[in-house]
This record gives sequence, C-alpha cells and structure tokens, in this order.
Amino acid sequence: MTKLLFLLLFTPFLCLSQEPTFQEGIPDDLDQEKIIFLQHEPVEVTAREKSKKAEKYLYERQTNHNRVIIESNIKLKGAALKYPYEYGITGPSTYSKLAEAGYKYVLQSSVYKYDYLKGQPAENEMIVYEYFIYDMENNVAYEVFKIDEMKVYDFKLIIRKLNKAIKRAQ
Repeated sequence: MTKLLFLLLFTPFLCLSQEPTFQEGIPDDLDQEKIIFLQHEPVEVTAREKSKKAEKYLYERQTNHNRVIIESNIKLKGAALKYPYEYGITGPSTYSKLAEAGYKYVLQSSVYKYDYLKGQPAENEMIVYEYFIYDMENNVAYEVFKIDEMKVYDFKLIIRKLNKAIKRAQ
C-alpha cells in the first residue's frame, strides 16, 4: 500500500515510466549531493463549518492544517540547520524546479498529497506515513523512517529521525 501511494505521489515527476526501486537505508552519496526538504502547503478548505458532524470534522482538520503549517514551516528552517549536508527547502508543488537546478534527492512522503484532509479516517485508526529519500536521477526510493499523522508537522522530529538514520548507516 505504501509503495502504491508513493507511485501516485510521484507520477507527475518521474522521468521514467516504471515503478521506482525500493531500498532500505541511505544513499551512499548523500553527503555529496543536495536534498530537498518539503514544507507543507495550504489546502483548499472544501468542507463547510456549519454542516453535519463528519463534514464539520473535515472543516476543522483542513482549517487547522492551514493554521499550523505557518509555524511548522518556520520550524523546518531551524530544524534543517541540524542536517549535516547541503539542502534546499520548497513545497511539494514546486520542487521540480530545484530538481532541474541539480538537486538529486527529495525527502518525500505521501503525507504531502494531503489525502488525510479529504476524508475521515476509520474510528481508532492511526495513519502512519513512510518517509523516503527519493533519488530523482536513478528512480530509487530509500525507505528511511515512519511517523504517525500526529507528528507530520514536527519538522524537528523529522530531521532528527533522518539524521539518526544517517548515523545508523555510517
């Protein structure tokens, strides 16, 4: 399922028409190449505030997302300073411009499709997102770590988990 979501997320950006190769760990040349960190983008609020309970819940999730990403994206800039190699920061809808400028990798997850803001999860279901370092030149996705939906705005945690995975691989 994770790999299918990954494909759906990357379809517009893949140069190759085949499924990426999935690997665990960290790319060998990560210390010599640039990576893109994706900040969150606002979503269109499609649900109505004064509606049925389920739609009101979606309205609250969508408006809360748009509210918290402001601070979250600011924190990404600070957290990224702890990353040991070269990086750039942009949004999911614009990162292809950095790829054209020589960035080889992007830290990617299906969270940036924002599907979790389009519907209500099943009761007591915890959504977990897998993060990949995607090699845009070679169509390889390195499975790095997972976090649950309650932590997708915590860029300090995301960068810390990435740095931990790098240290483990050394």
